Amino acid sequence: MAGLLPNFRYTLRGLGRNPGFTAIAVLSLALGIGATTAIFTLINALLLRNLPAPSPEELVELSAVRHDGDKFTFSYHMYRELGRGQQVFSGLFAWSPGFLNTIELNGQLAKYRVEAVTGNFYSELGATPLLGRLISQTDVDARSGNSVQVAVVGYEFWQSQLGGTDDVIGKEIRIEGQPFTIIGVTRPWFSGMMPGKPAALTIPVAAYPLLGRWITSLEGPDLWLHPTGRLKPGISLPQARAQLEAVWPAVLSATAPDFEPRYERQFLLSAGLDVSPGATGVIPDLRGEYTRPLCVLAGIVGLLLLLACVNLASLLLARAAARAQEMSVRVALGAGRWQLARQAFTESIVLSFAGAAAGLLFAQWGSRFLVSLFSSYEGALILFDLRPDGRVLLAASAAAVLTGLLCGLAPAWRAWREAPASALQMHSRSIARSAGRLGRILIITQVALSLVLILGAGLLVRTFQKLISQDFGFEKEHLLEVALGRRPGSAEPPDLKSYSAQLMSRLAALPSVVSASFSDVLFPAEGYWDDNVAPASSEPGSASGVMTTAAFVAPDFFRTLGIGLLQGRDFQFQDDQQHPRVAILSRHLAAKLYPQGEVIGQHIRFSVFPELQALEVVGVAADARLFRLRSGGVDLVYLTELQHLRLPEMSDLFLLLRTQGPPRAIARSVARELDALGHHYLYRAWTVDQVVGRQVVRERALAILSGFFAGLALLLASVGLFGLMSNAVARRTREIGIRSVLGEQRAAILWSVLREAFALVLAGVVIGIPCALAAGRLLAGFLFGVTTYDPVTLAAVVVVLFAAALVAAVPPARRAAGIDPIVALRAE
Repeated sequence: MAGLLPNFRYTLRGLGRNPGFTAIAVLSLALGIGATTAIFTLINALLLRNLPAPSPEELVELSAVRHDGDKFTFSYHMYRELGRGQQVFSGLFAWSPGFLNTIELNGQLAKYRVEAVTGNFYSELGATPLLGRLISQTDVDARSGNSVQVAVVGYEFWQSQLGGTDDVIGKEIRIEGQPFTIIGVTRPWFSGMMPGKPAALTIPVAAYPLLGRWITSLEGPDLWLHPTGRLKPGISLPQARAQLEAVWPAVLSATAPDFEPRYERQFLLSAGLDVSPGATGVIPDLRGEYTRPLCVLAGIVGLLLLLACVNLASLLLARAAARAQEMSVRVALGAGRWQLARQAFTESIVLSFAGAAAGLLFAQWGSRFLVSLFSSYEGALILFDLRPDGRVLLAASAAAVLTGLLCGLAPAWRAWREAPASALQMHSRSIARSAGRLGRILIITQVALSLVLILGAGLLVRTFQKLISQDFGFEKEHLLEVALGRRPGSAEPPDLKSYSAQLMSRLAALPSVVSASFSDVLFPAEGYWDDNVAPASSEPGSASGVMTTAAFVAPDFFRTLGIGLLQGRDFQFQDDQQHPRVAILSRHLAAKLYPQGEVIGQHIRFSVFPELQALEVVGVAADARLFRLRSGGVDLVYLTELQHLRLPEMSDLFLLLRTQGPPRAIARSVARELDALGHHYLYRAWTVDQVVGRQVVRERALAILSGFFAGLALLLASVGLFGLMSNAVARRTREIGIRSVLGEQRAAILWSVLREAFALVLAGVVIGIPCALAAGRLLAGFLFGVTTYDPVTLAAVVVVLFAAALVAAVPPARRAAGIDPIVALRAE
């Protein structure tokens, strides 16, 4: 320990005398460690960080489980029944995942996420308000005589939509036309049991049926609540699971309804119970969507950090070569080899911790940028608490120590090999050759690592390009998709057929509208209703069935989207619930079901519902990719909304408008037509490119980030190559002068330097290609339209590397070619 302080002081003085070297070294490490820490910060917030609640390890999440392993939520009746039978929780509360509801703000209607909670939700999570108070048990129990129409405002919604003023308490806000009194504001970062997804408003469970959306009765069969329990002291998770599984059959038997086809009694009675830890909250959609991309990014920044280490090792090695005489003199004066090696390690560790300190600042910005990038096009706020905790600080410190050790290996090894006799030789060729050999190995390693990163980035960029430029089978230009919101307080249209016909005719009459239709999803859609379709004459469950996707559309749908009708007719407004059920098949599906070609007039059955067992095929449409951009097929059965839609569900429809000019230019006119009819309002309008953009957020983020990190890798490799070649030219000044005196041309000298640089890059490429192809297999699940060994991408990467080598090697090569022979011969 006695020698550490002098080593530290000596290191600081040495680095202070070389501010350029120090700045480059710290910056390169800050980028590597900062990127690694930023990714880990987001992984920590998404997967590892406990909820900000007292004793979060006591929280237990409950879910019902289907026979195929899929989890689903509880009805309120199931939650209450389980609460009566359980003996393992000190508290049991429930909450909804939140639904988009219409909220009126300053006379304008918009949709925000509204969450419903039981009265003990906030108290069990140990939450305290920023303003006012939070929902309590008295707000939930309607029998107590207290009003249940109260709301707690989320901090972010309060800041962005309500002005962040203190006088918000006691004000009225209308949700789906119902008045709610604001009683409190949550603290920043609070998002309940769903980290990253704060609700705009939270209301009592008992008040949610008043909104008239999805939930019509607390005692109904609707599955919409997540129950969460807090374990009693001394009760373990396995003990809780055993007791709950014992009472679960009785809970199902008491709550399974005998009605409602959606939730048949047998379906519920066969459900299992999942009892899982709830310390980190419940966000299956975010974790399912972003865990794998973050792991890929973690691998990418890990390679980038390794590249930064190799780069710094190369810089430190060059610095050690420049100080060779000083080290040799110290050895000759009695300094031990271990002392020199320890000095080299001290220098690298000081640089790495300085880089880590700067990297933490970069990580704070980078992690927020990552969240904004992943949440773009989502349509809902994603907000994590990204403040560094002990786990993040420990990870950054570990990265700094590991980086310092890795960076110090090469200069420490060189210092260990110093010989006292070298002090008498100002320019020992053996030392020069040794440093040059190790430096070349480091450059080859940098090129190989850069190739791995750049090839991975190239594959991800090409995947993103392929996704957004693929042929969907319909004309996406001049197409506007409009989301409808049901106007609160408006009367239901008296008749769906007449209302939709009136709406379509008014929209089609707009000057720039060519045709209009509607559907119940945006196209292209992520996914929808997949089930079995077969000729009605076949036996149920026979091999003649085909798994396909159902699309619920309206008359003029095919003309509006530009999908050709190959046989038969389009849907008509006369195809309503009083007429025989009809369907239109995609060409590929029709060929599967009826290979003989006789399609029109045939009858098919879809799924198991009685009304879908005798659908008459009235048309065949051209194939189109309307669902699942990444893996969707073209087997589609089209059903008409007019025969299957109920009036209360009209708010979930989307208008489809084919225009002559820019599609967004007609949004105001569409809004006026909707206002004139008085039943709906325009919630949001998208072009097809915007719809696609919402679905490729993951690929967009991976392409942008991997491209950025690959650019950094290329820059680091170029800097390393430039430094090596500059050092080589400086060490060979006398040799180059002699060659010039003997008549060698400047072009030959210039080419000799370039040839050496290209040889190093070629060696790195030869080593890097098999490594990149092996690493590319890890990206296979993210690729679309390209293979892991895509020759175009690989060729482009090799060209980029050689181009970067040319840029990095030309300055030292020109310097070598311009050396004055007389000056070179005097250098000794």
